[in-house]
Amino acid sequence: MTEPNQPSIAAFPSPDGLSRLLLQVAAGDRRAFTATYQEAAPQLFALALRMMKQRDLAEEVLQEVFVSIWVKAGRFDPGKGSALAWMAAILRNRCLDRLRTRRPESSIADEDAAEWTDPAPGPLDRALRSAEGRAIWRCLDRLEPGPRNAILRVYYEGLTHAELADRATIPLGTIKSWIRRGLTRLKSCLDE
Repeated sequence: MTEPNQPSIAAFPSPDGLSRLLLQVAAGDRRAFTATYQEAAPQLFALALRMMKQRDLAEEVLQEVFVSIWVKAGRFDPGKGSALAWMAAILRNRCLDRLRTRRPESSIADEDAAEWTDPAPGPLDRALRSAEGRAIWRCLDRLEPGPRNAILRVYYEGLTHAELADRATIPLGTIKSWIRRGLTRLKSCLDE
């Protein structure tokens, strides 16, 4: 039974279902690609919107990401992680590339960017409500505050390691070490 304001776990794409779909996409199945888009686009768009801060840019990135998914689907390995995580990594990298190329043109203050956020629950909120998300949060909770916050800010807010180091006034090497060791501990915890 779900809590009143929480969607049921069935509201999220099944990790196994998305994996099967991606394997079919790798074989050139257009129907599987359409189904993959329908299943994953809402979560990926929310992440793109959160990172890009502008709806039109988020839409462009999402389109580019799905073209990339069509081309690279054969590289997906279900043994290395979930399909949604694989697609989110492609999206995150594309967003960071876009942000790096746009940065000299304009600088958006954090206060202004807060006005552009999507009011719908973000990818982190939705992920934490799923069984897989609860397991990740349980493992994140075992980490020290520094590594935990660094991982969350880099992977869910889209900050680069250098941006996080600047904002937190912590040496870049420390940030990189926290993230590397934290991810290793997360993997061990999730494998338990």
